[in-house]
Amino acid sequence: MKIHDAIIGAIFLCIGIAVVIYARTLVPPRHLAYGPGFFPFLVGCGLALVGGGIVIQSWRGLRATPFLVAPDWLASRKAFLRFWVLPFSIAFYMLAIGPFGFLGTATVLLAMILVVNDVSPLPAIGISLAVAMVVNIIFASFLHVPLSWGLLTPISGWFIW
Repeated sequence: MKIHDAIIGAIFLCIGIAVVIYARTLVPPRHLAYGPGFFPFLVGCGLALVGGGIVIQSWRGLRATPFLVAPDWLASRKAFLRFWVLPFSIAFYMLAIGPFGFLGTATVLLAMILVVNDVSPLPAIGISLAVAMVVNIIFASFLHVPLSWGLLTPISGWFIW
């Protein structure tokens, strides 16, 4: 999907302003001239400047091009699903990781992504369960980074050694 540059620039401008406003609320330690808000403030200023520049640059061609242009692949149901499976996966992960834990959430997400990409459901479930378990074991046992267990908290010790 082609979105007009003025819209993208306005979004970056708004995000930059929001980051700058939030960065100003981070209080520096009393013995330093700058604190935790310094880097976010610089990033927010950069985003706002770039966003404003994009808006100004694209303002000249505002009447010449439409705000939204749908690509040809959008007419295909399969391509539409393949495009939206990743943003949906990110949103699902954020909502489901707490109650269902990493193993459940990663298994469902990987299986869904594989099925959308033409893998049959039974192998997709097996592959996604194996990959989720291997990733969980690597993080928990070797990297010592705890992942959420969710519903599987009572058996969490079985997968760590």
